[in-house]
Amino acid sequence: MSKNLISALSVLAACIFTWALVPAGFGAKTARVSHVHGDVFIGATDKGPWQPAKKGLTISADNFIKTGDPGRVELTMPDGSVVRLASNTLFKINQASFPEKEARKFSVRLFLGKMWAKVTSRIGSPRGTFNAHTPTAVAGVRGTVYNLEVAKDTSTNIWVYDGKIGVGPPVLVEGGAKDEIAWPAEVNEKRWAEIILARLQRLYIGADGKPGKPVSFDPAREKDEWTAWNLQRDKNR
Repeated sequence: MSKNLISALSVLAACIFTWALVPAGFGAKTARVSHVHGDVFIGATDKGPWQPAKKGLTISADNFIKTGDPGRVELTMPDGSVVRLASNTLFKINQASFPEKEARKFSVRLFLGKMWAKVTSRIGSPRGTFNAHTPTAVAGVRGTVYNLEVAKDTSTNIWVYDGKIGVGPPVLVEGGAKDEIAWPAEVNEKRWAEIILARLQRLYIGADGKPGKPVSFDPAREKDEWTAWNLQRDKNR
């Protein structure tokens, strides 16, 4: 293959990816970039190619987002739910479907960093799923506000500021009923039941996949700049 042809194909691929991110109105399967600060990039894979995120762009399933330092981004869903990513975060949208009168199906994966989510209840329509996956857990919610963090050692921390969250092991079948939980034989020893976290409770799941016990927390004592910024944006919405 000639160098000219390779170059042309590379340009075409970049253009196709850029066209997928053009500003647009809400659709059934899109999330919109509603705030950007610092270095934020969107990619087709976790290795890129990376395009700078801009306010108004729509993000679809299978897109990756990474933030630099500093870097923050806010995504607003068609149902009014919001996801925000802090600096030094790697994130992927696995599934994003928000039909107006049908159950939503939204699933993301947080590889590293911090994610804040404010999830709406969708009154008058089936609630569907809104799941966040980490290397050591799956958090499923319907209407709540929570902060999720994945450390470099893959351990997970979850703080619930409003509502409730069901937290289970990462082998939980997404969207499945209780009798549809898949437990590969090699991880049978790591079985643990779903843990329900209520308002102002936090949970730590170690890098080995073992969860601690839910504990209460004082939001005033645990408030840092990231938390304060999110609470203020939630209040202003």
